[in-house]
Amino acid sequence: MRENRRWQWQLPMLFIVIQLARSEESNDSSDAGQFFTHIYKRNLQQMVELRNTTVEPCEDFYAHACGSFDRYMQAADADDALPPYLHNKQDRMEFFQAQHVNFQTLPGKLLSQLYGECRARRSSPGTHWQQLLQQLPFLEEELHSSWPFLRHQWQRQHLDEQLNWIQLAAQLAAHGVSTLLHIYFAPETIYVAQMPEWPCPSLQGFQESMSEVLRGRHPQVARIVAHEMRVLCRGLSQSQSNPGQEQLQLDDNTMDYFQHFFALLNFTELQLTTARKLPLDVAGITRTWQLLRHTEPRIVYNYVLWLAQQQLLYEDCFQLAQQLERLLHVEYWQWHVLGARLSRQVALSLYQLHTTRFQQRRRSTLSRRDWYGHLMPEAVERRELQVARLLQSHAQQYLNLTEHELQLKTLQFVPGHFYGNLLQLRRAQLRHSFVSAYVDEEDERSPAYFLRHFLHFVLLSLHRPMFHYYATQGLELWRQSRLLQDTDGYYTALDCLERQSQQFDDPIYRPLSSDMVANVFHFHRSFQASLRDYKFWLQGERFVFAEQFVLNFFGLDEHRVLFYAVAQQLCNRQNEIFAAQLNRGYMNLPEFQAAFNCEANAPMNPPAKCMINRCELNP
Repeated sequence: MRENRRWQWQLPMLFIVIQLARSEESNDSSDAGQFFTHIYKRNLQQMVELRNTTVEPCEDFYAHACGSFDRYMQAADADDALPPYLHNKQDRMEFFQAQHVNFQTLPGKLLSQLYGECRARRSSPGTHWQQLLQQLPFLEEELHSSWPFLRHQWQRQHLDEQLNWIQLAAQLAAHGVSTLLHIYFAPETIYVAQMPEWPCPSLQGFQESMSEVLRGRHPQVARIVAHEMRVLCRGLSQSQSNPGQEQLQLDDNTMDYFQHFFALLNFTELQLTTARKLPLDVAGITRTWQLLRHTEPRIVYNYVLWLAQQQLLYEDCFQLAQQLERLLHVEYWQWHVLGARLSRQVALSLYQLHTTRFQQRRRSTLSRRDWYGHLMPEAVERRELQVARLLQSHAQQYLNLTEHELQLKTLQFVPGHFYGNLLQLRRAQLRHSFVSAYVDEEDERSPAYFLRHFLHFVLLSLHRPMFHYYATQGLELWRQSRLLQDTDGYYTALDCLERQSQQFDDPIYRPLSSDMVANVFHFHRSFQASLRDYKFWLQGERFVFAEQFVLNFFGLDEHRVLFYAVAQQLCNRQNEIFAAQLNRGYMNLPEFQAAFNCEANAPMNPPAKCMINRCELNP
């Protein structure tokens, strides 16, 4: 009876809340409408519909949280039928698509123009290959219209005297399209490395990739060319290193390649003479070029052009924003398209709040790396957090607008020439990297990593409820860092999880390999840290009545929602592996049993918990 009375007043109140949100949605300056209609509809509704309510959370949480994934994906609308692990990328893409026309900086405008031209290609006359021939000046249309070349064509047209695979590869590389060597720069430093990988599809894959180019030609042509290129790429993929070789030996082919490459970049003789040259994997490069030298030039030429064609397909034009992310972040950092939603200072303050515990742990760990830090940690460790200042300082160097405009102002884009304009921009970026500090944005120890993480955090906060941050970016921040490494803890977990598997017959306790134990242990540690971050935020976040009410309406609360949000990032992704990782990680968290009121004999509530670090229970 009491339950019925509670719903009698809750339903009218929910109706009032939603009506207020809808009434405010008509006002563009209102955030309340966006909060209810966008955040709750697209997150909580999907969260509850992905669940399989016939499975209790304390029996098999992965099966419970993801059990209706396939059915939901088939029934949902196109906009909602997106796996949760793609939400952040989708949000960044939608924001870029909506705002690129409003970009105001030169880097942003160039990127916006390229994106518009990329999308306009589909309505332009001619195939992808024909557009490449028309827009790239170093590909003569008359000579290349019959590509890929067979032996009799090559000999009859005397193409050996007109087409040179070394010059072609160097021209493409100088315009940011690497095919045979990966050459990149740091300030006054030249790195020469093997290609990270050699694309080598199956014979059918080669034929399908050239179907548009070979339309109208004999079917046997595709088989011959595909076989020749596959033999070459398999040989390149099997290049083996010789640790004893340290000096790169330049033959006529490699000398010719480097001369063309650096001439096209307009480097001065002084720049080339004084720059440091650092070849990486010398033996692999030597082996590759020996193979190329002994391969028929026609086959190499076909393969180089095929590689370029594949790299420039751009079936998804948002790849431009990902590949040219530094230019995009130059635009975002100026805050022209973000200012209407929140100020940069507010965004920096929010970011510092949500990453406070991580930054404290990171700062404390870094300060104890030397003997002085071990002896006097309190003296070494700076008490104040300066995340905002560090991000601003790094952005002034890495995202310096004046520097980028100076490098890009000489570009002369031709309207409608997507490929020609793209290669112009890539060449300018390559030249710029010779004088600009090299930064690895994937290195979690560098300021660039956190600057990128901050901008992604801002876009996430505009599209998702904040618990989604702790389930995705916040969790990944801990997982990618090296702050939670604990060798002793891993071996303890290895023994404890094995004993759990032996004591229980339930399928969720199946035996784990050592690699899987490592994954479970790392997930457990990372999630536990992210959960504590989330609770730290909740302590200062006073949920308004409407927020708490809507969570309750969907059968959730602030304690359970993060467990679901993290679990559903793993739905339909290597189910057997991630199910074990999630279940074994969650069942050893007392916070999980408390959130879901698990009974003492429930499968997800083993009497003896593993991976509990007593020293960290009250951090």
